[in-house]
Order: sequence, then structure tokens, then C-alpha cells
Amino acid sequence: MAITMDEAREIVESVFDFDHVGDAMFAVRGDLDSKEAQEKLAKEIVECAAEELDDSSPEDADIIAAAAKERVEKFVKGSKFSQSGCSGL
Repeated sequence: MAITMDEAREIVESVFDFDHVGDAMFAVRGDLDSKEAQEKLAKEIVECAAEELDDSSPEDADIIAAAAKERVEKFVKGSKFSQSGCSGL
């Protein structure tokens, strides 16, 4: 049975930290418009998330990849707001 999007988001959040993907996070923060850096961060998130799952299917990988992309977009948006002095609220 494939994981749900909510489960995928939880897994992504559990690995979205400096211990797991810190270097890629710094690269994105260094150039918030770099699609290459964003894709690398999303890929690293997916790799770390896959290590968290004992048994994953191709469907799980697709759902986790979507959650990772969503998280990277949220990270970029939040970083842009913080650099501009806006809270985003």
C-alpha cells in the first residue's frame, strides 16, 4: 500500500534538517533562483527519506518526490521573504 501525501510530508520534514541535507540547503540559500540547486536539494531529501522507509514502492518514491519538491518550494519562498524583511504572513 502506497504512503499518503501527509505521511510523505512527515517523512520529508523528518529529514529536512542540517544533519541530513544541510549543504544542499546552504546552496539553495546562496542562490534562491537556482533551479539546479533546488533540484539537488529535493533529490537529497528523497534519498534521505528513502533511507527512513523500510520498504518503499515506486509509488512511494513518486509521492515522496512530490512532497520534497513542495518542501523545497516552501523553503525558497520563506527564504525570499526573510531576505526581503517580510514575514510572509
